[in-house]
Amino acid sequence: MNLKKLTAIALAFTMVISANAFAADSSSDKEETKVVITYDEAVERAIKNTTSIASIDDAVDLMEKNKEALFTNLEGYYPYVSNDITVDSSIGSLLSSIGTIDTNTKSYRYQKQMLEETAELMVKNYFNTIVTSENALELTKESLQLKQEEYSQLVMKHNLGMLSDNELETAKNEITKMMSNVTAAELTIDSVYESLASSIGLAKGTEFEIDYDLEYTPFSMTTGIEGYINVKTESDPSVMVAKAKLEDAEYQKKISLYDTEPYSYLSKENNVNSADRELGDTQKNLRTSIINGYNSITQLESNRESLEAALTDAQTSYETAKVKYELGNITELELKEAELAVESAENDILSNTSSHDLLVFQFEHPYMLSSSSSSSQS
Repeated sequence: MNLKKLTAIALAFTMVISANAFAADSSSDKEETKVVITYDEAVERAIKNTTSIASIDDAVDLMEKNKEALFTNLEGYYPYVSNDITVDSSIGSLLSSIGTIDTNTKSYRYQKQMLEETAELMVKNYFNTIVTSENALELTKESLQLKQEEYSQLVMKHNLGMLSDNELETAKNEITKMMSNVTAAELTIDSVYESLASSIGLAKGTEFEIDYDLEYTPFSMTTGIEGYINVKTESDPSVMVAKAKLEDAEYQKKISLYDTEPYSYLSKENNVNSADRELGDTQKNLRTSIINGYNSITQLESNRESLEAALTDAQTSYETAKVKYELGNITELELKEAELAVESAENDILSNTSSHDLLVFQFEHPYMLSSSSSSSQS
């Protein structure tokens, strides 16, 4: 037996050993107890760890105190500004400031709501990514192991002169690439865990795992799409922020000063028109986002039907392969490949579940949707 054949056999043996090493690595060195983080706990921690939310709370408290001080300075004078009024500049300035504080307080509360909901979306994205990535990694490892078993058979064929050096080298390179992909995937998953830990305020280096079931729930609406749009274009927090700005502009317009500078009324009228356009644009864009989001969800559910059909076909093929294997008509390797095809189809469905879950969450909070970007159609 020449040196080249001995080297090929040794390489095949090494690759089989390394497959077992990949499988054992995650369990042998990390037997220590890990912190278990549930989805609800992670969301709560993420909200608490969002500094901008705390800043909003501080800002609202400060504005409320400033408003009390302004009322004191008014010395009991606070006309009901339902119609246009004309007052001294000192009074007008105080009234204007009170209106601005009221508007900012409303806006900040809706912005806080959006930040809290966005924090939950961030957690959901991390959790879904971990689940789908870990499942895909296991699938890749199983594929690698099958390739290594196939390589062992190719080495024997090569030794018998039934396979060229180039063909064997190509097979070896393919395995090397798959091993690199496994390593890269593991590093990516570690990075996601680190990002999640940072976002929920865990100390750096904390070993933890997530307790989370990614499940598919068919999308349903209690009303038609037009009814949903009508509700959201009036109540979505992004719309409420725009409404608050319009209310403030209209309020400021009603306050005139005895010593008003020229054209100030026109300036205030322009502010009202600008705020009204902003509200209209917000509602228009939201409508477009909702329609696009709805269509994307429908497409994902349609794709799922195809993926489920593919899974059924793979399961049928696997059952047939088991019968053939019992009869000695196919090899064990071919049987494992049929089983792997089932797992691959299941992985495709899991990916669809993740995309669907994330998109439905955004659809329920439509300011998160972007009318200019299309969702994944997995």
